[in-house]
Amino acid sequence: MGSFQREDLIGSLIFLLILVIVAWINLRKMKTGAYDFKALRKRGLMWTEVAIVLFFMQFILRKGDNRFLLVLGMVVLFAASQWLGAIYYDRKRKEQ
Repeated sequence: MGSFQREDLIGSLIFLLILVIVAWINLRKMKTGAYDFKALRKRGLMWTEVAIVLFFMQFILRKGDNRFLLVLGMVVLFAASQWLGAIYYDRKRKEQ
């Protein structure tokens, strides 16, 4: 139960690939679109904080099973990338 099986790794890689593609599409849209970056930054920070809290709750309360912890770690990275992307494009737009 505590070790990763081949199917777990394949599923994790597929989920990671989906998150990378969605993040890439969202960041490209942020680059060209006219968005309210203040609202995007606030929402991105909120979802990053929620994902981090869930990650640490799972980390502290898990009982030898790291599979869900891996998925939550990927969600933390996805949410943080969206938040940092909104900050980056907001600053870039203010410079212009």
